[in-house]
This record gives sequence, structure tokens and C-alpha cells, in this order.
Amino acid sequence: MNWKAVLAVVYAVICVFDFLVVPTWRGFNRFTYPVDEIQKLDPQVQIVVLDKLTKDHSPLTLRGGGLFHLSFGALLTGSAVTGNNKRKEEGES
Repeated sequence: MNWKAVLAVVYAVICVFDFLVVPTWRGFNRFTYPVDEIQKLDPQVQIVVLDKLTKDHSPLTLRGGGLFHLSFGALLTGSAVTGNNKRKEEGES
């Protein structure tokens, strides 16, 4: 099997899960708490509850300045460029 195709498919699956599946799942399973009940809680507990209510999903692959995407992009670009060069050389022979 061609490793370049596998690399592209793996990268696509990782991106789909990190940007579509996990945020959707977290959105449907979000922590809920009645707003009128929050006022009755201790202020320190209110802070924790409000933090859980407003926390958004942070994609794992964007941590570290997006180095994950830069490295996959370099691999895919390098394989595409060298693949085109090999095809040109084979065509000239």
C-alpha cells in the first residue's frame, strides 16, 4: 500500500475527529445546571459551575502552536513534490 495515501487518510481522519466529531459530542453532552439554582450556591462553587457551563472545546492538534498541522503539511507537501519529480524523471527516460 502507498504510504502517502495512508498518511493523507490518517491526517484527514484526525482532523475530522478533532474539529467535527469531538466538539459535536461535547456540545450534546454539555454540563447543564439551572441558572436560578446557581444563585443559591456558595460563590466559590458558582465559579466552578459557571466555568463548566461556558468551557469550549480546544482542539488537541492546535496545542503547541499547531506544530502537528505544520509537520503533517510538510510531510504531505514533500511527498507530493518528490512524487511529481519522480514521475517527470520516469517520463524522460
